[in-house]
Parts: sequence; C-alpha cells; structure tokens
Amino acid sequence: MKLEPEVAYLLGALRDSTIDIRKGKNYEIKIAQKESEWLSVLQKIFLKHFNNSGKITQHSKGAKILRITGKETVYKVLEISQMQVPQVKWNTPKIIEEQKNLIQLQYLKGFFDAEGGLPRDPKTAKQKYISFSQKNKQSLEFLRILLIENGFRPTNLTICGGVWEFRLTRKNDIANFSIKIGSLHKDKQRKLKILERAYFPQFGGGALPGVEAAV
Repeated sequence: MKLEPEVAYLLGALRDSTIDIRKGKNYEIKIAQKESEWLSVLQKIFLKHFNNSGKITQHSKGAKILRITGKETVYKVLEISQMQVPQVKWNTPKIIEEQKNLIQLQYLKGFFDAEGGLPRDPKTAKQKYISFSQKNKQSLEFLRILLIENGFRPTNLTICGGVWEFRLTRKNDIANFSIKIGSLHKDKQRKLKILERAYFPQFGGGALPGVEAAV
C-alpha cells in the first residue's frame, strides 16, 4: 500500500499521543504539546487525509491538546498505525517498513518531532546532539538502521532511566539532519538551524555539498 508522505509523518508524530477507546461511549486520540503551532500542523494533516480536524483546546498551563474524536477516524488510524498500549509494545508499523526510503524518512521526521531531543540551549550547550528516545526498542532500532542507510553514524542503542536511546553527535550528522530531514516543529526547527549554522556558517543555512533535501 502506497503511503502519502504527510500520513507517514503523522504516524511518527503519533508517538506523542494517547488513545482512549470506551466502546459505545468514547473514541479519541489525544496529543498534548506546549508548541501549539505543531498541533495545528497535525490538525491539517488529519483534516486532509482523514476528513477530521478535531479540536485544539487548553490542556494545562502552558500546553494545549489536539483531540481527534469519532469511531471511524480512530479505528482507521489504529489500523494503519498498529498503535499499542502501553507504547512499550508498539513496534514500527508494518506499512512504514514496506515503504520506500523517502517515505520512511518522513516517518522518522514525525517521530523526531514527537519524541526527539535537542540541547535546551544549542548556542551554549557543551554537548551538542540530536537524540531519539522511546520505551519500545524495536522502533528505535528501525530508525537507527534507517539513518545508517542514509549516511548517518548514530551512537549505539542504550537504555537509561527505563527508556532506550541513541544520538547523533557528529558535526556533519547534526548539520545534515537539519538539512536532509529537518522538522515541522517550530522550536526544534529553530534549534536545528542554530546547530547547522554553528557547524557550517559558510553555507548560510543551505544544503551541504552532496546533500539533497528529502521532500
């Protein structure tokens, strides 16, 4: 089954979601975030591909929540995402494993926007990195191999504090990630660009030689 790039991205972004199904009563996917503009990005994808925009409401102080309700939409998303609760049981969706490289990179991009990490202040941080963390080991193994196949050199997969994690720490890898994969999450996008310019100011935020941006 061919998958649209935006839907692949959404499947990765759903790593930051929770699901509430009470048969006959409630069918809901919830994504809470401080970055409300990112929720608007996801809302547009839901509307375009699932004809359901849901609602963004206040969740808590400093955070909002996107609620997607409706039995048909929730079950359709569940079918393609193979979402499991708790998430430690949620492996990479089979439909993602079957896609071509560029579509898989969109999934990785969504996964990063949901669960990826960067230094709080990339300008002053002694350690500069891009991290991927998740309780489910297989999902990170898939992403790590995908990055290796695309020329990146991630660290080994280790467990710390009950979650699995790997990082990109090399200068070229961090800059290339910003250019080749990037982010739709405003704060992460900003931090990636700071790291990119810090490592390769001579390119002014443009593509490095030999690197093409993923669509």
